[in-house]
Amino acid sequence: MAKAIGGASSKQPVPGGVTLPLWGLAVPVVALIMLLVIVWQQPDGRLHLWVLDVGQGEAILLRTPQGHTALVDGGPGATPLLNGIGNRLPFWQRDIDLVVLTRPVQDRLMGLVDLLGRYEVGQVVQTEYTATGGVQAQWLRLLSSGRVPVHYATRGETLTFAGEPDVTLEVLGPGVAEDGSLALRLTYASHSILISGEARDEVEAKMVSYKGEGLSSQVLLVGHSGGKGVATPRFLAAVQPQVAIISVGAGNRFGYPAPETLERLRAAGARVYRTDLNGTVEVIADRERLWVRAER
Repeated sequence: MAKAIGGASSKQPVPGGVTLPLWGLAVPVVALIMLLVIVWQQPDGRLHLWVLDVGQGEAILLRTPQGHTALVDGGPGATPLLNGIGNRLPFWQRDIDLVVLTRPVQDRLMGLVDLLGRYEVGQVVQTEYTATGGVQAQWLRLLSSGRVPVHYATRGETLTFAGEPDVTLEVLGPGVAEDGSLALRLTYASHSILISGEARDEVEAKMVSYKGEGLSSQVLLVGHSGGKGVATPRFLAAVQPQVAIISVGAGNRFGYPAPETLERLRAAGARVYRTDLNGTVEVIADRERLWVRAER
């Protein structure tokens, strides 16, 4: 509100000779803005998946057509994760239905530790592991409180959301990887998105043996930040992705993504998005169409 200068009145004339304080006008305007924001942030009947720009790591946020939420991994730190979630979910929302940890490594786990202090989580899905110390042990201590139900995933099972049978997360691992990491295939209506997690060449080969053409997905979230041993020709032939998304930190010391991986993805006909170049990448789907939107 502008400050009155030179003794001018803080009231504005209105028809009929009645005056109304400026704050009296501001209240309905603010209420209208708040209402518009609330309406805008309601579920829109589409599936939204965001590969968040969290640096060198991975965090994937999902909102279903009816508004259920899931988070796959938490990236290497709390700030980029919480900012990414806060910018995509309604500002009043402080709950997440499902959290999946694909592998208990720092660049996927660190952000989840702080998440539990900020959001009510309906369930955690992960594999059983023995902590080697540090953040792994901290995470297990938080889960041991019993405040959040924990489910240990097995290959072949399907995770669903109440009242939305056409949105499913099929668990492709463990059982295909010695390190017990998870891979998931998200389906909605006729659409599919393959979340590779930490899968490299050996794990990719086992997934192909396990599912074959059942791996086919329009979108591939490339494993291991696009390092050398991922997106092998046999795996890409089974998945046949139209879009490939790589979660990777700008200027990372590993040199990810590897040039040969990028070449294989392009040769397979996939349009490649990278969080280091494109920022957060969003996949949107209604029952008939699927499309991709990038921050930059």
